[in-house]
Amino acid sequence: MSFSDREKHLIRAAFAWGQITQQEGYTLSDLEIEKSVLFRRLLGGRPALAFPPPLRHGFPWYEVIEGRAEHIVSASEASPECSIIAPGCKIGETCILIDGAFWRVVETISEREEYIVEWGQYPMQWRLKKHWEVNYEMTQQLHSFRRDNPTAKVSFDNYLSQRDYREFRIDDDQTVWLCEWQLSRISLPGWVWVGTLLSPTDTDFAPVDEDSLGPIVFGEPGKEAGIAWLRIEEAGAEARFVRLNGTHDYQSLSNASATHLKGLLHSLQETQEDIEIIDCQAGTVIRHFTLPSALVPLDELRLKEMQYDLVPDNAYEQVN
Repeated sequence: MSFSDREKHLIRAAFAWGQITQQEGYTLSDLEIEKSVLFRRLLGGRPALAFPPPLRHGFPWYEVIEGRAEHIVSASEASPECSIIAPGCKIGETCILIDGAFWRVVETISEREEYIVEWGQYPMQWRLKKHWEVNYEMTQQLHSFRRDNPTAKVSFDNYLSQRDYREFRIDDDQTVWLCEWQLSRISLPGWVWVGTLLSPTDTDFAPVDEDSLGPIVFGEPGKEAGIAWLRIEEAGAEARFVRLNGTHDYQSLSNASATHLKGLLHSLQETQEDIEIIDCQAGTVIRHFTLPSALVPLDELRLKEMQYDLVPDNAYEQVN
């Protein structure tokens, strides 16, 4: 008896899912199968992450690790008291409940306003920040009430003085403001965590081309051509580079247009089964991965357009 490719894929996905769920202590019940986001992910051809992702309302939250979006969330008050029940937190650590899961607070930028948070084993950080926006419908309703009831005495002071997070406020102009918590990643996206983690490379390289954010291309030191690493993303002091196919003339690569560089990336994805990625900080490799080329989100990468100065430096000098 032979199996179709679809059946083989289903068996592999079920096997991988069974291994992971057993490690995490879940039973293979019909209910677990029906609600498993991981199983659906495996069936869709995407492997499990290196570490369990955060939970959001009880379900694995892959997008916050792999994606780019800024997320609107609900957050509690940061406190060390809940660390005894917060998975992954040491007793006494400050933690905060975000959409039903406890995250570690590693830095308080502004009490009840802005925090830097982490999750689990991921060497990544997110910014949790309160954002205020005018609610025009509520503002208009309040103004209409004041107009129609000029003698009415209405005060929200008791509500606004509560210790809990304030969900709204009213300024001196009687404008109603609603708050929302925004969670945004401040590290490089974690799509590399679906790949194979390697030990930091010992490859010796040097900047070939740089901009205000740091090296754009790394090459072999002391050479005019050779192996090249192209920067594809950056976040704060970190930058992500992909190893290009073959060898390249460094001067030509430095002068290449963004369109040409994107073409090199697409060619890489079409010709290579696995792509090599390094994450660097201050010129030092901090992570080294290989991953199947189909899992590299090239369409989402935003190579910065090259800027060329078309006006000569002496264009405005007076000719004697």
